[in-house]
Amino acid sequence: MRQRSLALTLTSLLAAATGVVGLTSLGVGTPATAGETQPRPNAAGENLRPRLAVLISIDQCRADYISRFSDLYLPAGRGRMVGGFRYLQEQGAWYPDCQYQHHRTVTAAGHAILGTGAQPYVSGVVGNSWWDRATGKSVYCVDDKKSEVVGAQSGSKEKPMSARNLLTSTVGDELELATGGQARTVSIALKDRASILLSGHRSDTVVWFDEDTGGWVTSTAYAPDKKLPGWVEEFNGRALAAELKRTAWEPTVDAAALRRVWNPQGKPVAFSHSLAGSGYGSFATSPAGNAFVFESCKKAVKAEKLGQDEIPDLLTINLSSNDYVGHKYGPDSAEVLDISVQTDRQLADFFQFLEDQVPGGLSRVTIALSSDHGCANVPEVLAGMGVTVARAISADIAGAADKALDTAVAPAKWIASGDNGELYFNPEALAAHPSEPRARLEQIAAEAVRAVPGVYMAIGKSAVLSGQVPRNALGSRITHGVHPERSGDVVILLHPHWLSGSKAVGTGTSHGVPFTYDTHVPLLMAGAGVRKGTYLNRVSPAQVAPSLSYILGIARPGGADEPLLPGLMGAAE
Repeated sequence: MRQRSLALTLTSLLAAATGVVGLTSLGVGTPATAGETQPRPNAAGENLRPRLAVLISIDQCRADYISRFSDLYLPAGRGRMVGGFRYLQEQGAWYPDCQYQHHRTVTAAGHAILGTGAQPYVSGVVGNSWWDRATGKSVYCVDDKKSEVVGAQSGSKEKPMSARNLLTSTVGDELELATGGQARTVSIALKDRASILLSGHRSDTVVWFDEDTGGWVTSTAYAPDKKLPGWVEEFNGRALAAELKRTAWEPTVDAAALRRVWNPQGKPVAFSHSLAGSGYGSFATSPAGNAFVFESCKKAVKAEKLGQDEIPDLLTINLSSNDYVGHKYGPDSAEVLDISVQTDRQLADFFQFLEDQVPGGLSRVTIALSSDHGCANVPEVLAGMGVTVARAISADIAGAADKALDTAVAPAKWIASGDNGELYFNPEALAAHPSEPRARLEQIAAEAVRAVPGVYMAIGKSAVLSGQVPRNALGSRITHGVHPERSGDVVILLHPHWLSGSKAVGTGTSHGVPFTYDTHVPLLMAGAGVRKGTYLNRVSPAQVAPSLSYILGIARPGGADEPLLPGLMGAAE
């Protein structure tokens, strides 16, 4: 059968554009029953407390995508349509200068910060994985061998996951505590680490996508009865993912929009990507993955009755597909342009759904939208413009450190792992030389690594923990990102725009450094408790969790020590 265009196939899912929207003003709250909280008006009579808080993370979304493509986004609604990004910008609070303050900008660390407000040196989530010195093995950030997979179908390779490795509480955890478990907390994402680290330890429903079988799964950490919630089982039974992957992804923007894509060779930039295949990787690497997530979120809102009473609920969402697309094609591609535009339509459709579904509409919903990290330009693109940049060879880095320690101390297998872009010493080599100060060994290795082409900085963990870091923003970000137990013995940063990897030439891009292209992400908030405006203050995603906690009227997560965001009703500017 001839493939259909994704844009046509998803019409019903992306019908975001029209329809009358009136943002209902909030009336007088009903008398509180046990466990309920009254809406809190401030001196101006504006309500601070939502029925539902929604935290959305768009994976690998650079801040410039918000302004760079704004003319292609739907207009903000004032009585006719809601809009997506521009609704949040114009009807809510926009923070154009939002920067992460840690050095290893990867998915797990970013989502842990959004969920907890805690930097990696507190949360323990220093990367997507790290090397465990006790077991001598790599640890995935949400591994949990004490739990079991729930909902996996035949052919699945899913492993049990939970927030066990997260060392502090999240907004969702604190909301559960504050309401005696009456609040409903739900998290949905294609990526397990995104869904889990946004939500936390105690959420009612946490699901992630099984790319082998095309359905949602969870673990006994969230489903101790070993059963998926009924609505999840029903949604899986629809086989929507299987239907969507029979489509093709073609541009939904016009030729004029595609001309802004970097294309010095003048090659055709239109594309057509098949989403079919044995698994669901191609499906996830397209706007269809996000459409699947949003349809699941709608089902969750209805089935879990989110936002239906005065006990506030929390829904956390990650749009993982934007990251997959960015990695494969790079930030200056037609694909990133198109998925950004389609994400805007999907957001608008979902906001309209919340306006219709939640009593009081969007005036009783608090929405916070950000990202876990940005990304670098494709190195080969920058090299073509004359920028000195390349892909660093990981083996050269570990080999240089090993060789230097062999010469300075004694021959041994000194480097056990290069997990998370850092070097971990082999405990057996350390035990064989107990008189050698750890700081000296780190310094020897760091000096050798600095000589490897592409390495901007290498510094020992002992130096970081004792405050011997550069007295600038970079030194502060390294300090925020180093955990005493989980971080490597030598922290390594590449020059701006260089990427780590095992190939000298490659395609696509990545992230993970403390430079602006990776740290600068969107931050927008709207709805209950938020004052409309553009706030040019330098802010951080770590301020989202304490700000949501303030709006919800609950305790901050235990590791959240950043100030509130400007632009909150009742909060000092």
